[in-house]
Formats: sequence, structure tokens, C-alpha cells
Amino acid sequence: MSPRIVAAAPYIALAVLVAAVLAELILLALLPAARERRRRPRWPLMLVDMDYFRRTLERLFADHGFAIQGYWIHQGQQDETAREVVFALERGGTHYAALCVRWVVPVTSEVIAQFEQALSATGADMGVIVTTSIFTQGALERARGLPVELYDWAYIQNWIEQRRP
Repeated sequence: MSPRIVAAAPYIALAVLVAAVLAELILLALLPAARERRRRPRWPLMLVDMDYFRRTLERLFADHGFAIQGYWIHQGQQDETAREVVFALERGGTHYAALCVRWVVPVTSEVIAQFEQALSATGADMGVIVTTSIFTQGALERARGLPVELYDWAYIQNWIEQRRP
């Protein structure tokens, strides 16, 4: 063996060790994010954490073929924390405006009427309203015939159950 190779061997070993440690650190940094993307969303956390709610809906929409074009978080004047996020979505060339609300009270026909008015201003082809609650009978009747899809807590729970464990 040449003297140069023998002299360089400790440096080569050190370089390999450093590369292995760096690779492990990178994997450890990426693993929690990858694990969160694969894990089923946790319903109780969706109800209390707006950022988690938004990220979860982004994943659920993406799982169902929607491309997220953007979002806006809204906090009502009476609310201590934000409870609503509006997404701009696209799927198959159709543009959607999605109102997603973390509410415990039912969505009423008044909300559907307000959304119908706002929808025309967005330029979206279709609307989506997602709630962690339910829709009143009046809301369901008001939405009938409108270009609006309604997803209540049971529908979202079904989406969650379809996700990989």
C-alpha cells in the first residue's frame, strides 16, 4: 500500500463518518414532517388549533385531487381566535372557493346566503363549505341548486378515515 493512501486513510474515514452523521441529522429533521403527512389527522386538535386545521384541510383537499392556489385566515370580531379559513382551489380546470369553519354551532341558511353573494365576487366556478359542525335544514335547502358543495363533520370524518394510517 502506498504511503499516501496510508496517510490519507484517517481523513477518508473521518469524511465518511461526517457524511453519515450529516445524513442521519437530515433524516431526523425530515422524518417528523413526513410522519405527520402520512398520519391520520387528529380531530380534537383540528377543533382547537387553527394552523393544524388549515394544514389538515390542505392535505385532505390534495388527497381528493384539489390543487391549493392560496388561502386566507379570517378571525371574526367576536372570536378570540381565528375560526375560518378560505381556500382558493382548482381541480380539473374548475376553480373553487372553499369556506372552512371550525364551529360548534350549525351552519345556517344565512351563512349560505352570505357565501352565495361572496362566491360571485371571487370569480370561482364552484363553492365549497366545510364545517366541523353540521348544516341546518334551512342551510341545506338554501344550498340546493347552487354551485356549492357542503361537507359537514361526518363527511370530513369519512375523508380522515380514508387516509392512510
